[in-house]
Parts: sequence; C-alpha cells; structure tokens
Amino acid sequence: MENRKELIIDFTRSFRYLARTVRQDFAVEFEGYIPFSEFTVLRALEDDRTLRVSDVARRVNSTNSYVTLTSEKLVKKGYIIRERNDVDRRSVYLTLTDEGLDLVKKMDEIVYAYYDKAFGDISEEEMHQVINILQKFKPNVREV
Repeated sequence: MENRKELIIDFTRSFRYLARTVRQDFAVEFEGYIPFSEFTVLRALEDDRTLRVSDVARRVNSTNSYVTLTSEKLVKKGYIIRERNDVDRRSVYLTLTDEGLDLVKKMDEIVYAYYDKAFGDISEEEMHQVINILQKFKPNVREV
C-alpha cells in the first residue's frame, strides 16, 4: 500500500508542477494581450456570446464575484458588455463584443501552438491514455 501512496504523491507533485508551468508559460505567451484569467472569461462567452454572470462562473469553475471583478476589466477594454436584466434586476448578463471574439480567436491560436509544441513528443495513443485517466479522476474528486 505504501507504493500507491508514493505514486499518489508523485502524481500530485507532477500535476501541480505542470499546472504552475503552464500558467507561467501563458503569462509569457499572452504578453501584449490580456491575462489568462481574463481570457478564460472571454472564452466562456465564445460560443453563446451572451450569458449570465452565474453561468460564466460555472463555466470557469469560479465565483460570481470573481467573474464580476474580471468582467469589469474586460468592459473597460471593450471586450464585453455588462447589462442588467430589465425583468430581474439581480441578473447581470455579459455579452462578448466583436473585438472580444477576435481576441479570443487570436489567443486560441497561441494556446493551440503552445500545446502542439508541448505535446510534440507525445503520441496520439498516449494522449488518449492521459485523457482517459483524467476523465476517470474528475468524478472521483467530486465524491470526496
């Protein structure tokens, strides 16, 4: 059983290192654009273009207050529009502007190029294995 504990420790260290490295790399890759945190909010709006703050928060796995704070920065930059619902004044909607959509598309290309280079030595079979492992992992965390 000790071997499994060591494997879990090694896995979590590797996972944290990977997440930290990717975050740091994106800070460099996105220089001249917007921070990754703002990009995730824009990307959440990419398909639907208009969503409630609470829906965006769910998509980025964060809180309403985080999305509100981040969206205020994006409104000032002209990438989204914030509007209150006329019927339910508590509901706030975010709409991705055309400029915001253009930026998301540019930054998506940067993300794809980064991962294409990073995964250069990983075969498609290995990628499928990792995807399968991660899909098994996610539901188990929620049960804890």
